Amino acid sequence: MKRLLVAVSLLTILASCQVNIVEPRYDERDKVVGYYSMEEFSETFNDYTYYTLMITKYGANGNVLYLDNFYGADIQIHAYLSGDKITIPFQVVDDYEIEGVGTLHGMDISLNYTVRDVYNNTRTNFCETWGDRKE
Repeated sequence: MKRLLVAVSLLTILASCQVNIVEPRYDERDKVVGYYSMEEFSETFNDYTYYTLMITKYGANGNVLYLDNFYGADIQIHAYLSGDKITIPFQVVDDYEIEGVGTLHGMDISLNYTVRDVYNNTRTNFCETWGDRKE
């Protein structure tokens, strides 16, 4: 009888316990956040430019990224990440019209975009850019 009473008591105690499992949240933007050494080729002007780009995430969740020092022009633009694809929607920032796409390649990034300086009314600059993530 004592064994039965002990077993019932243990079952009652175990049944009243609450187990919380906390799973870490994965943010796919973490794979792209950081500093990049960029090499940009202008198809329009047949010229190379080198600069540092910083990518940060906007908000606690979602798919929005900020790209700081974009185009080597000290401007901040926004982009969207979906898997390994980056979309730079059309936007006007500091008199630059910008639009493009990109892809992640492990720790590296490639971007293809157009930039037009509307203040100086320049031709549209078609750019192909590669970036190596700095550790």
